[in-house]
Amino acid sequence: MMEFDKLIFHLEKKIDTDLPGNDSHQKMQVDYREKIKFPFIINKAKPAAVLLLLYPNNDQIFFYLTKRSTSLKYHKGQISLPGGSKEKDETLLETALRETEEEIGINRNKISILGAITPLFIPVTGFMMTPFIGFISKKPLIKLNSIEVDEIFSVNMMDLINNDKLTTHRQIKGKHLNVPYFRLNKHQVWGATSMVLSEFKDIILLINKNK
Repeated sequence: MMEFDKLIFHLEKKIDTDLPGNDSHQKMQVDYREKIKFPFIINKAKPAAVLLLLYPNNDQIFFYLTKRSTSLKYHKGQISLPGGSKEKDETLLETALRETEEEIGINRNKISILGAITPLFIPVTGFMMTPFIGFISKKPLIKLNSIEVDEIFSVNMMDLINNDKLTTHRQIKGKHLNVPYFRLNKHQVWGATSMVLSEFKDIILLINKNK
């Protein structure tokens, strides 16, 4: 297990170089066996941002995922990174930090940001999602926003690194799909969140390979 400070050092350097990007995303891409016409196109995408927040605890490294409330308009009930849509006059980074504070109660001023990884278009809802990687030096206190979040859970980074891709079958808009997912803390993590985590996982593997 890499020490937390060393991981942060290597991540900051790696994020400034070539990222695995689409190659990582494709590993977790939903297989649309039947053609589905989505109502959104990439050149009219709505900007959004999420935050993968790392923290150390008992010589292990963790990050947070949430189960979105079923009352939300978008991606209801799904497992997600803290985040949401960009508001007027704020940057995408400000969006990620604001949403993290609103959803899980962590003071944005205590979070250090390493950078952004590869943006991802979500055709089902029309968002262009930019993931940021950040860290906090010790396990933070969290507070669940029950309007937006049904559950917050911590994921050990090594559980993601050692996790094999699994596949399940779903129906979306009446179409049959093969859906890759990670099983993390007994949850199926699929869709855009799994694609972001796939890139993060590949970045860590590259760091471990090259260090």
